[in-house]
Amino acid sequence: MRLSENSVPKTNPDEGTLYGREDEPEFAATTSFFAKKLSAVSAKALLVFEGDLPAFHEAAASPRTIAVVFDGDSLPLFSMPDGVSCVIAAGSEKLLCAARYFSEVRGISCTLFPVDCGLDGAFEKRAKVKLNGEDLFVTLSPCEVLLDAELLSPTLCDGYMRTLLARLAEIEGQALALFRGGKVPSWEAEIPTDLSLREIVLANARQRKKESCGALTGEGIVLADLLKKSGEKFPMWQAFFQLTALYSAFFEKGKPRRYFTPDYADRARKAETVYPVPSLPTPEEYALRALTLERVRGILAKQLLSLRRDEEIVKNVSLLSGEPMRRAASNLQPLSILPERCPYSLSAIIRDFGLMECI
Repeated sequence: MRLSENSVPKTNPDEGTLYGREDEPEFAATTSFFAKKLSAVSAKALLVFEGDLPAFHEAAASPRTIAVVFDGDSLPLFSMPDGVSCVIAAGSEKLLCAARYFSEVRGISCTLFPVDCGLDGAFEKRAKVKLNGEDLFVTLSPCEVLLDAELLSPTLCDGYMRTLLARLAEIEGQALALFRGGKVPSWEAEIPTDLSLREIVLANARQRKKESCGALTGEGIVLADLLKKSGEKFPMWQAFFQLTALYSAFFEKGKPRRYFTPDYADRARKAETVYPVPSLPTPEEYALRALTLERVRGILAKQLLSLRRDEEIVKNVSLLSGEPMRRAASNLQPLSILPERCPYSLSAIIRDFGLMECI
């Protein structure tokens, strides 16, 4: 990403030295950014934020800004006067998407300060936002992404676990392409070996950009969200562990239950989704998938085995979380309904084979 006219220089958050590639997000402190930005804006700047962000609270007192504390709905943004010349936002995924939607509709520039190392919401081209209580799938504006180490550091562990889900999504994408007779994607997800904030955040930035260009996000994100809502303390770790175990068992030992048909209507009811299932295969597709499973199981089982046996991953998550991590499933209920929440996923294919009923 090119530096805009009013951007601060790229700086190392730890050492203050210049560094970085042109196509990567820039590291910058919010205080330094506001000191330069607010003196250069031609009209009012709209600040959108959530939580206790001192730099944003201080900037909100400037006569050059209008401040909005985000409550989950993007409607209040559109009550802003026409004189707003730019939007500056700091927060989680939903807030970033709302700010970028407002920026797209108004045709003004947008600068983001994510507070999550996973950087979800910063690079997607389209996303779901809430407008006046209704969920809409909308186009988001391109934006300048600035990384403040102080804002991001509390989510360092989540950022690392987000890279684990991206690696699992890569394997899921390969499997789906093989089952559907498509081209196997060439996207490569990286799990950082360097646990510094810089490397973890930039690894996520590169992956989010790949996803904005077509790389599979993966059902692990949906499962992590379900686990989070159920009260799981480390939802992304559980999602990674549960799906790795599920995929491994499927490719190592899974056999289609030839004379068994899942009760799709009952499963949809339990998952609170709509029946009929859109991904339901025809008999011909089912037979082809069964043949494909025997042909590809060895290749994918090997990749999954490498992930399951990687003690370095467990060590790194334990180090970053400050708690000993174990490979143990806690709450499997969200996993059992995952195919209905992700109808075009790998777990949906496993369900069609009748192999999700034992969960």
